[in-house]
Amino acid sequence: MTFSLAQQTLVFLEAILLGVLGGLVYDICRAVRRATQTGIAGTAVADAVFWLAVLGGLFYFAVTDAAAQMRAYVLLGEGLGMALYFLSFSPLILPLLVLALRLAAGTFLFPIRLGCRICLWLDGFAGKIKTPAEILKKIKKRLPFLKHLG
Repeated sequence: MTFSLAQQTLVFLEAILLGVLGGLVYDICRAVRRATQTGIAGTAVADAVFWLAVLGGLFYFAVTDAAAQMRAYVLLGEGLGMALYFLSFSPLILPLLVLALRLAAGTFLFPIRLGCRICLWLDGFAGKIKTPAEILKKIKKRLPFLKHLG
């Protein structure tokens, strides 16, 4: 099957778009790593997610749009798309993604933190409350006629 020049141009432009989407997926993984401050294991998981997403998208694109043949201009288009994304959009989008993830995490964790603080306050308040036995011991010490009751 041969592609006309118009079809090849369309596939090349779609490959550029796929490269831009690959860059966006990379920035999402990078934002998750920065927002959660993961260690080596978290970095490995984020990299695995990125590569699975990119390879899955590349496979789907190659099968559906490129007639199941990997052409050099498709790889070139994807590389150019990622370069375009990283040079133009990434400096703007990455800080916004990190901020959005931190705000979402803070919003999600707010009720949990509030509940923990309320529980700590109640625990401290409950520690100040005397038991009935302690109250009776104080009363016995202050009232001399109750000292002999045992």
